[in-house]
Amino acid sequence: MNEAVLLDTDVASFLFKKSPRAKPFQPLVRGKQLVLAFVSVAELFKWTLKRGWGPEKTAKLESTLRRYVIIPYDRDLAWSWARVVAACEDNARPIAPSDAWIAAAALRHDLGLATNNLKHFEAAETLCGLKLLRPVSS
Repeated sequence: MNEAVLLDTDVASFLFKKSPRAKPFQPLVRGKQLVLAFVSVAELFKWTLKRGWGPEKTAKLESTLRRYVIIPYDRDLAWSWARVVAACEDNARPIAPSDAWIAAAALRHDLGLATNNLKHFEAAETLCGLKLLRPVSS
């Protein structure tokens, strides 16, 4: 299997929409197995409802997601999440629950995380050893 990279929900969205905002992430994902945490799938599904996507666009998202490896919940992931949240809270750097699940998935599976929201994850990088993959500037 090719090297894998975990995508934050925002990067997965950029790639799905073929947004110009995906360009700085192309070198990070090219030739890699793309991975999402279960929570990112839920966030993408929520967006289809909030933005009133029709059946065609929703089906396209579902089809696209079949090309990703989806990290499901398991006991070790829950412990990883607990460690991330506890470390961030103990250092007065709280992390949103969904971001903590994404960070925990990257840590649990030893994956780099590609995100456009670096500030959301910097505490987990510093405190827990999360490998943040920074977008490439043009």
